[in-house]
Formats: sequence, structure tokens, C-alpha cells
Amino acid sequence: MIENNNNRTLRLLFPQWQGGGNNPPYILGAHLLNWLAPKAEGPFEEVPVSLNLDEEKEHGIMARGTVLKQARSAKELIQKHNPDRIVVLGGDCSVELAPFAYLNEKYDGDTALLWVDAHPDVYIPEDFPNHHAMVLANLLGVGDKEFVAEVPRFFKPEQVLFVGLNDLLESLNSEPLRNMKLDSLGPDEIKQDSSKVLQWLDERKPSKIMIHFDLDVLDMTEFRSLLVAYPETYEEYKDKFPRGVRMETIIRILQDVAKSYDVVGLGITEHFPWDSYFLQNMLSRLPLIGDVNKTERPKYNPL
Repeated sequence: MIENNNNRTLRLLFPQWQGGGNNPPYILGAHLLNWLAPKAEGPFEEVPVSLNLDEEKEHGIMARGTVLKQARSAKELIQKHNPDRIVVLGGDCSVELAPFAYLNEKYDGDTALLWVDAHPDVYIPEDFPNHHAMVLANLLGVGDKEFVAEVPRFFKPEQVLFVGLNDLLESLNSEPLRNMKLDSLGPDEIKQDSSKVLQWLDERKPSKIMIHFDLDVLDMTEFRSLLVAYPETYEEYKDKFPRGVRMETIIRILQDVAKSYDVVGLGITEHFPWDSYFLQNMLSRLPLIGDVNKTERPKYNPL
């Protein structure tokens, strides 16, 4: 484990919602993550995010212009601080394009990226319109040319390990992803201990580690602040979708990694707080604290 210099660790709050299918709950979800997390002791920045709905589809990507502009804003804030480490609190998964691209370049590609996620996030615009599902493809040099151009040093397939992957695996078969060997550990392979993750890292011996942690990797019967856990379809979906990973399992893996390797990047994304979002709307419509003439109900896009 490497002792962190907190003054060189940038905390980046990035409440982007357009890349996840124009879903406003991601805004609240990111801010709640920031409120719940231990207080940042180093520099802090919030990436400015448009609150306007962007349903324009360009080059196969929904809200492409807005997401690209916000990625560039994140890059400017990162370059302002030139940090050694970055913590990103999102927002949808595409918030990690600029931070991870920066870190991989900073450390000359001597890095490993643990993609702790139920989904591989390697779709291409021809197959899926929401950018949060294609951010890893961009980091690997695949996809929309302008997003790819934001990555000065591409990750190599051998730098990436999927942890907890169990859904949307068909996206790995799109060209040119099918020609890349991307290693993966499913929920059953990490359930008992962290040995397979540590063995994978030991074989590569990277000097620095980045961790993408999409909360949707978690078991929805234990943690329900997930897009898939929409209350009206919860009972149907909890049996329909693959079972995720227990929270304590993820904690154990990330702690074990951090005890042996220098973690320089951590992104936590896709916090979808259904109850808090509905409660926020309710409070805004009550007497004395809200507007009793307000009839607008909360907007969201469930699966």
C-alpha cells in the first residue's frame, strides 16, 4: 500500500446525467455520493453540467455534444491541478473518460484498470446510443472519433480486468472489440476471496491502479439505488436480471488491491437513488416548504 498525499488527490464531482439516457436522478445521485463520502482533504472541483434536456442524436450518440463538452470541461479542471490521484463521483459512467485518460498518460501506460461493473461499457454508436455504455471502448481507442481523440494514450486490452461482469456481454463481440482479449472475472469467481484479482495483477505488476466502480455491479436485493431497481418493476427484475455482487465482497477486493498496489484513480458511478429522488419531488410540492401549485412529477427513464 502506498501512502497517499491528500494534497495531490483531486476530488471531482461530476453529476452528468445525459450520457446515461438523459436520467436526472444521476444528478442527485452524484451529489449524495459526495455528501456521504468522507470529506475531501485535498483539492475539490465540480464539473459544470447542463441541466437542459438534450435529446439530439448525433453520429449515433444521444446528447453527444453536451457529453463531449462536459468531458472537455473535466479535462480542463484536471489539468488545472495536475493531480497524482483522482477520485470521481458521478453521474453516469462516461464521467470517467477524462480522468482515466489523464492518469494513463501521466503514468506512461504503466497502469491497470479494474472495471468493476455488471456491464462491459464497450458498445459502439452503431449498436447503442447512450455514451455511458461506450466509455471503456473509447479508452481503448474504439468508437466515435471525437471521444477517442480525448484519449492521448489508449489503454491496451491487457491493462483491463472486468470484475463482477455478468450482463450485456454481446457488446464484446462488436468489431473491433472481438479481436481484443479482455480478461474477466464473474461474480462467482470473486465470491470467496480476492486471489484471482491479485493473481491477475501480480502477473502484470503495474505501478499504478485505477478502479472504475459502477454501483450496478452490486446485488440489487441488497442495494436498491440502481437504475434496474425501479420500484414498479423491482419484483420482476430482481429475478429476471443476473444476481450481482455483495457489497462486502467489493469492499474486500478493493481493500486487498489497495494494500498491495498504488491506487491512483477511483470512479464511483451510476448512483440512482429512487427513494430520495421521489422524496425530493414530494417535498418540493408540500405546504410551507414547497409549492402547492406544482403538479410536475419526477422525470426519469426506467429500463
